[in-house]
Amino acid sequence: MEGLRDKVIIVAGSALGIGAATARKLAKSGAKVILADLNEQVAATAASIRSAGGIATSFRFDITDEDTIKRMIAYAVDTYGRLDGLHNNVADIPLAVRDTNLLDVDLAVWERMFRINLTGCFLTMRHAVPQMLKQGGGAIVNTSSAAAFSAEPIRPAYGASKAGIVALTRHVAAAYGRQGVRCNAVAPGAIMTEAARAAAKQMDGDPEEWFKHIRENIAHSHRDGTPEDIAAVVALMLSDEGAWINGQCFSIDGGWLFR
Repeated sequence: MEGLRDKVIIVAGSALGIGAATARKLAKSGAKVILADLNEQVAATAASIRSAGGIATSFRFDITDEDTIKRMIAYAVDTYGRLDGLHNNVADIPLAVRDTNLLDVDLAVWERMFRINLTGCFLTMRHAVPQMLKQGGGAIVNTSSAAAFSAEPIRPAYGASKAGIVALTRHVAAAYGRQGVRCNAVAPGAIMTEAARAAAKQMDGDPEEWFKHIRENIAHSHRDGTPEDIAAVVALMLSDEGAWINGQCFSIDGGWLFR
């Protein structure tokens, strides 16, 4: 994807799973990637990208700590002189297991979910957009979820926070698109990551059975989703090839939701 060459892109939430796959995809296409995460594994993921010939550095940050978000943006600009792209991919999947239903969910779980998923996304964009405006443009992709649209009987905080990401994405697209800042979102379905396996195990006891249920009863696909499926779409939207895409939320779910 030539439209990514030499672009400076932060992938927030990139130690594992979708974020790591996206960082690898971007680096393979010639981008200079900053992998940002609270998980210490982020340094090893960045190192693996460098060993494969890509340009990647790591930065430890906490999505709930605005000061570290400011430092993350400053690090990208200080290191490479600009910031062309941002992929917001931070989420607390294990927390979603405690996100039961309207009547039973602990208020602390509700507030924590919004703090990580929605407020964290708000803050990273709040500090990234001024830099993008200053340099004449940039692109942002936020990770929402199929849960934002699927009307699940469980996980009200997760679904509501992910739906909020779509509204926030469209606000940024509408407010700053004419100034060269594009903002889009992806809504993954059930993606086979270690975090998803762990959550499925806590809920049902057997991750393989859970994914089999998704495959046979929900998704209209012959296989499970992978992080690379999401990374491919994120890369397009961050690239110059995606320059005419703004304010959209793409469902990448094997046909789970026909929207």
